Amino acid sequence: MVLNKLNDILDCRVDIVGMNRPGIYFLFDDTRKLIYIGESKFPLIRILDHFHKHYKKLIKVPGFKAKGIGPVFNYFRTMHIQSNDSRIRQHYEKRWIRKFNPPLNYSTKNVAYDLSYTEFVSFAKVYDSFFKKDMTWFRYLNDQVLRQRDTYKKQKAILRRKRYLETGRG
Repeated sequence: MVLNKLNDILDCRVDIVGMNRPGIYFLFDDTRKLIYIGESKFPLIRILDHFHKHYKKLIKVPGFKAKGIGPVFNYFRTMHIQSNDSRIRQHYEKRWIRKFNPPLNYSTKNVAYDLSYTEFVSFAKVYDSFFKKDMTWFRYLNDQVLRQRDTYKKQKAILRRKRYLETGRG
């Protein structure tokens, strides 16, 4: 990642309308080490939310929920995702978290998918066309897609080998 393209949180000027499109955001500490990855429909607002809303664990009020990671970052970077589909942003967020394992994403409950973007979009279209009324997106992805992934990969390898033997091309 190019470090000179990071935005300093204390000394930055940003085009709020232009930069606040749906996407992924990356937060860095003062040594420019990646410490957090998140996704949002409005990433700049979410970054400011992280910066200003830091609650100490000592507060014990019924119904109180801590929000934000606090002002522990000095730089940020945003990556815009063309699709307005939040599932695609979440997919990319999970893949980046799996790749970089930032320290403040330690409590994430979502495991990254082993799917390419093309496969992910295809499965999303199948879900929207056939399964949306019957089950949730996450249940479809985990129960129908990922559980059968090994069988799919084996079948694809068999077909690839067969095509290679017939045509000499893989």
